[in-house]
Amino acid sequence: MMLDLPTLMVMQSFAMACAGAVLIFAWLQSRAVVALAIWGLADFLAAAGILSLILGVGLRQPAWSAAGGVLLCSQSSLIWKAVRLLEGRPAPIVLVLLGPAAIIIAGSIPVMRDAAAPISVSAGAVYAAAVAISLWLNRQDRLVARWPLIAFSAVHALALAIGTFSILNGSTGSDAVPEIASLFGVIYFESIVFALGTAVFALALVKEQNEAASRAEARTDGLTGIANRAALLENAERALKRCRHEGAPLAVAMFDLDRFKGVNDRYGHAVGDAVLRKFCEVTAVALRPYDLFGRVGGEEFVVVMPGCSIEAAFVRAERIRVSFAESCRFFAGHHVKATVSGGVSVSATSAETLDALLGYSDSALYEAKAEGRNRIHRASVRAAGETVSNVFRVA
Repeated sequence: MMLDLPTLMVMQSFAMACAGAVLIFAWLQSRAVVALAIWGLADFLAAAGILSLILGVGLRQPAWSAAGGVLLCSQSSLIWKAVRLLEGRPAPIVLVLLGPAAIIIAGSIPVMRDAAAPISVSAGAVYAAAVAISLWLNRQDRLVARWPLIAFSAVHALALAIGTFSILNGSTGSDAVPEIASLFGVIYFESIVFALGTAVFALALVKEQNEAASRAEARTDGLTGIANRAALLENAERALKRCRHEGAPLAVAMFDLDRFKGVNDRYGHAVGDAVLRKFCEVTAVALRPYDLFGRVGGEEFVVVMPGCSIEAAFVRAERIRVSFAESCRFFAGHHVKATVSGGVSVSATSAETLDALLGYSDSALYEAKAEGRNRIHRASVRAAGETVSNVFRVA
């Protein structure tokens, strides 16, 4: 039994409409992900484009065929825009409309009318390749669904490139719509797989992105955007194990903003929150890329510096203290004069635990507070086996 071209094209249109319906339905369940609506619309436009091509041949109306080319190219450009939105990257509307506009212009000029078809297919190939490249460039997030989408987009770009070559060398046949047996014919089957496959994995990618965002949110301090206590301690334990294995020291600096309650009471919590964020900005600038930084309490912060001696850690902590005091002398139109105190310790033996280092730094911080605040203290050398008592610090 031979599969005739109109039947295949109707199947192709139906598959794309189904893919579009799935994506639109998913968007209705999660309106925040606008990319799903755009992707679903793209598949619906492709379904309409194929029907337009069928009508163009059946009614012998070139206008329908031209409309089909515009709609099919629009599918590719809108999918590119949807992917860019999912990646958090800009997708200028000018670039989205560039391909369809080129087809319309070519179709409206008599001498260029024959070029409309190859422009439509080649523009689709360019957009599909751009989708694959955009997905590839953001592969560092390690989301599994990204890879099938890259594969589907790359194969689709290749199929459309072959289709363009088929049209240009005249192997598509004399009919307005290329025949199944032509070199172009592979697109009829590949586009069905592309529409259904990308719909499935687009949903999977959105699901993975949401899960990754939830995990990141659970490990991030909501006010400052840095690691919270749980995330910091977990990463610090791993860093300490690596330093033990390499025989390298690990320094821990604990910071506490001086008289922070007074800042909140005098200038309001909005200013207090801004001061906390400013401290994080100042600290982030002073740290190395592999240092760890997190908020462990209301106005308490910890920095973990792998491979850092006590002197180097002290210098870095002192730089943070000075920079913060300078930045917050006047803040948000107020004479805030916010300062910070800190304590620094370093692992001396392979037996020292993270809790012990935090305790040493906390004791040094208490001493800095007791001596007048706005200063950094080094932890004193402790005898082996000495325990660190809990202390209650003044603000």
